[in-house]
Amino acid sequence: MIAETTPLFSILLLGFAAGVVHAFDPDHLAAVSGMSGRDKGRHSLRFALHWGLGHGLAVIAVASLVLLAGTAIPFEFSAFAEAMVGWMLIGIGGLSFYHLWRQHQSHDSKQGVLSSAVLIGVIHGSAGSAPLLAVIPAAGLANPSLGMFHVLLFNLGLIVAMAALGFALRGGFSRLSRGHQWLQHAVQSVSAVFAIGFGFFLLLSQ
Repeated sequence: MIAETTPLFSILLLGFAAGVVHAFDPDHLAAVSGMSGRDKGRHSLRFALHWGLGHGLAVIAVASLVLLAGTAIPFEFSAFAEAMVGWMLIGIGGLSFYHLWRQHQSHDSKQGVLSSAVLIGVIHGSAGSAPLLAVIPAAGLANPSLGMFHVLLFNLGLIVAMAALGFALRGGFSRLSRGHQWLQHAVQSVSAVFAIGFGFFLLLSQ
């Protein structure tokens, strides 16, 4: 009995590990670091968690349609979601530069972007659902219930990893803001350039 359940346990554990790895995709890093830089990282952890929530909701919704309802993902949907990710990264980078300018002008850069983080996560999750769902049958999880459990563990791994990333960004920006403001602004600028550059890369690679 143990020998029979060990491969299944390994496959499901792989779902959690895949979520952790998926969290560090370049477009995800560009989005979360770009959003975190807007307020000097004060709410980086909350941004990351809200982004992870949005991503998870999108993946679960798409997985329910595919695994439970038997609906296929249209290619046009995946292509549209990928394009939306590209444009949003460009927007995130542009807004980061705007808030950096406001900080330079000694204006308050505080803004409510937590709902935006959820929306960005939803778009990212929609764009990344097709590759994830293509792996599930190959892993031998033909049972829809096991497939959904795999998806839940994937989302759990992703949220745990994003929470660690948000915590690290908050600590990093906090240290930089104490006596190294020029370096903090440089890091914010690099994050914004990265977001814009990767956004254009996604659009041009369509």
